[in-house]
Amino acid sequence: MMITDEVLIYQAQEGNERAFSLLVERYQERVLNVCFRIVGNMEDAEEATMDTFLACYRSLGSFEGRSSFATWLYRITLRSSYKLRRKAPEYATVEELDDNEIQLADSPYDLLQGQEIRSIIEQAIESLPDHLKEVVIFYFLEGLSYQEIAEILECPIGTVGSRINKARKKLQAKLIKLNEEC
Repeated sequence: MMITDEVLIYQAQEGNERAFSLLVERYQERVLNVCFRIVGNMEDAEEATMDTFLACYRSLGSFEGRSSFATWLYRITLRSSYKLRRKAPEYATVEELDDNEIQLADSPYDLLQGQEIRSIIEQAIESLPDHLKEVVIFYFLEGLSYQEIAEILECPIGTVGSRINKARKKLQAKLIKLNEEC
């Protein structure tokens, strides 16, 4: 039986370091993915992830449960990522691949074609303004609902929907343009 976030948070607020470690294990991959999408390279993403969990640990006593823990943690993740990105404005484009992300293809040509398509899509996402990139990350890549995204970004659900539509249109236009250039 899996221990709920609420129980772990309560235990961590009471000083149980193992409970906080379990929260980190539960959310580390998701936080790292969001950080990576914002800062653009794995080294900075790992640093932003550490900053996120350090800030989370320091602020855990003030977490009141008005939103879900994940929502609260994603807000911290965004702040940590943007803070790090501002420190190092020359960040790399998204080109690093984890061995686990590379899928087996029928042939080397298929693999190369898949990597080229992924690169084109990531280039298009990378070129979006931050407020649109955030909704793309949370909706399409993290699979969050409009409601969850609205809570994370502290904006109305309608704004989330509008941003997703704008992002779709911009991505579609950019992908068509990039495809024509290839």
